[in-house]
Amino acid sequence: MQKRFIFSLIFIAISCGVSGQNHQKIEDLLSLSEVQFFELKMVESIETASEALALSKAANYSRGVVASNVYIAKVLSETGVFKKALEYLDAAEQEPYLSQAINAQVEISRLKGRAYSSLGMYELGIREFYKQLHSSKQIKSSENERNRALFWAHQNLAHTFSMMDQPDSVWTHLMIQEDLLAKNREEGSFYDFSTTYTAIGKEYIGKKEFSVAREYLDNAQKILRENESAYLYDVFAAYGDLEDALGNQDKAVEYYQMALQNSILNKNKKAEKNRIKVLSDYYFNNNMDTDQTNKYLSRYQALSDSLRLVNSQAVELIIHQFLNKQDTQFKKKTKNNGVVFAIIIIGVIGVVLFLFRKNYQKKIKLSHIEEELTEKEDLVETLVKESSENKFNELIESGRRNDPQFIVLFEELYPEIVAKLKKNDEGIKTSELTFCAMIYLNFSTKEIAEYTFVTVRAVQIRKNRFRKKHQIDSSVDLAEWIRKL
Repeated sequence: MQKRFIFSLIFIAISCGVSGQNHQKIEDLLSLSEVQFFELKMVESIETASEALALSKAANYSRGVVASNVYIAKVLSETGVFKKALEYLDAAEQEPYLSQAINAQVEISRLKGRAYSSLGMYELGIREFYKQLHSSKQIKSSENERNRALFWAHQNLAHTFSMMDQPDSVWTHLMIQEDLLAKNREEGSFYDFSTTYTAIGKEYIGKKEFSVAREYLDNAQKILRENESAYLYDVFAAYGDLEDALGNQDKAVEYYQMALQNSILNKNKKAEKNRIKVLSDYYFNNNMDTDQTNKYLSRYQALSDSLRLVNSQAVELIIHQFLNKQDTQFKKKTKNNGVVFAIIIIGVIGVVLFLFRKNYQKKIKLSHIEEELTEKEDLVETLVKESSENKFNELIESGRRNDPQFIVLFEELYPEIVAKLKKNDEGIKTSELTFCAMIYLNFSTKEIAEYTFVTVRAVQIRKNRFRKKHQIDSSVDLAEWIRKL
């Protein structure tokens, strides 16, 4: 609902006072791109916005250029192509119209903040969300509209500070959210109340103020049910956290399973994946039913692979369609230029110079095509590199969390290492593979001890046993020995 409202604000802001047939056509295209976006027709939406951008540039229509760039960036962000989205947002910020378009400033800062945070560049994300906050304060159309924009800026800041593990900052922005909500009782804002109460309840769980936490979670659930909302999985998951903190493991599992079933009911695959991961980790960390642990872990891996495949296919299709559109525009422009040049050459210089220029133009066309191909190859290479970097970062983070998914990710990235270890020791256990993986990734003795919840001495003893078992001299670096297997 937040995204749709902001999207509509941008459209309204750039639509006022538009004159001329070309400008109206651009506005119609932007309106169509908006509809396609919310119908999840991402390829069509980006194509429509690209057409609006080309017309806006040709008509020197600054408002159209800003909106088209923002619309394209939204589609790219939704499909995870954040670096490319940032390029379009930077282009929008260069337009003179932006200085008078407060709502567009708010949206650009929101999108840039989200992109930076998704890329793990949290400080840059925070900077953009503060810009979003500053721009939101400038909204003068109505107090409710301004408070709503301020609320969403503080919500983004609270979420990002949570990812940065800065609870004091999270708490500050949550309290401001609650104050802003108290000033805004508009119909349709119930979901903002629910998400804020759920977030505050989770913070109270961390503070071990369980009775207050339950009050907030009860209010969050009550608001959703009063408004007949089916999206209860976040509240159920928070109840599970509360019961776990109280030591009620069976009750916690019951709520986590309710959250999973609700996410399935609402056909939210991303939420379903997260809920399965929570259950898998909970069974594993609490030494509960091994069969259930393995079942949820298998479901998580299968769903993760499926979502990764669907997303990569969507990204590939969007980029393919997007570049094809650019190719078509380039060829059309080149063809039109060829006709103009031909008329001028025939009328002024004659057949000889016409042939010369035709040959010269072919060379330019080939050069442009080569440049386009090079840009495509660079883009594909960048996407592949980003995918590899994300997987490696996910591997390191899972190792730090002592996540059972760690060895699965390690084998996916370094299958030859795992194969060599298993060949060298056919009876090697999963725990030993995990230990070797941490050594191979240059985790220090202190880090291994910290992440696996044992003492440094215990890790040293384990290393000595490993050396003795495999007859490795004390002067040989274990990571180097694994590489040279």
